[in-house]
Amino acid sequence: PDGKKIAVGGKFEENGEIFVLLVDAGSGNVEKFGDQGWTWVRRVEWSPDGNRLAVGSVNGVDLLDSAGAVIGGRRGGWCSALAWSDDGTRLAAGVGRTAVVLDADGAELVARDRGSTVTGVAWINRRVASAAYGGVHINHVSRTAAPDELPFTGSLLALAVSPDRRWAASGNQDATLHVWRIGKRGEELAMSGYPTKITTLAFSPDSKLLASGGGPDVTVWDFTGRGPRGTTPRVLAAHDEPVSAIAWSPDGALLAAAARDGRVALWRPRSAVPGTPLDPVDLIRRPEPATALCWDPRGRVVAGWADGTVIAHCPTGS
Repeated sequence: PDGKKIAVGGKFEENGEIFVLLVDAGSGNVEKFGDQGWTWVRRVEWSPDGNRLAVGSVNGVDLLDSAGAVIGGRRGGWCSALAWSDDGTRLAAGVGRTAVVLDADGAELVARDRGSTVTGVAWINRRVASAAYGGVHINHVSRTAAPDELPFTGSLLALAVSPDRRWAASGNQDATLHVWRIGKRGEELAMSGYPTKITTLAFSPDSKLLASGGGPDVTVWDFTGRGPRGTTPRVLAAHDEPVSAIAWSPDGALLAAAARDGRVALWRPRSAVPGTPLDPVDLIRRPEPATALCWDPRGRVVAGWADGTVIAHCPTGS
């Protein structure tokens, strides 16, 4: 969170060892961080204060302290869904078919069986939303009452909750985007026509725009007023292959997308005209697939590629 270290999960080509590395964002120096016999690292997520690092792997979720020691977690299932609460006191994770909540010291607070693989988790104030086949369940951490349900007939692959907690959205196996109005039972809508399944979603920091990747273009829906029903989305074009990751800059002015064609593109989506493809304002090109993406507090986009390259890039004009 202070922008000084970049956590990277990957694999040494020479011996197949799975690891988490810390990269110094100023010097580029690399140090090994944690070595827990992971089969494959799928996700890394810093706590808001930077004192903990959550690692999601094929083995489960591990919570590491500032020295790289595991202080808690849950094994026994694939984990690629992680989300810290806003205050950093709790971590939600999807481990196999289970939605898990840990405290910041690694103790397990809740484990709820969803009956199918948990593909996304998100916080709605003190409640946890978990996505699995059949829809989204929203549970209080400390209560055993039945969950609020956001139903969907099919497999959910991605979950996003707007920062203002008004909307939840899922990207789905059937190449549709589904949206629910939280707390408004039956108020939902679906967007179809995507060329591929949707595996990545992101709301802008002000909750006004939702970016979705389903195919080579990024589609951006407007959530001002009553939401996107009946509107035409903005289309951001730059890629020849499907988008693998998207992320908004901290101020919400720029959107970055990484894709399998090796490109990382940046746009100013608010300047786009709905229905007319918008070209990027900046573009990074490499021959290997781009696989990971985030922003640092300085406004640099940080991207990772399948060949192990990590680049921190200051956008043109910033």
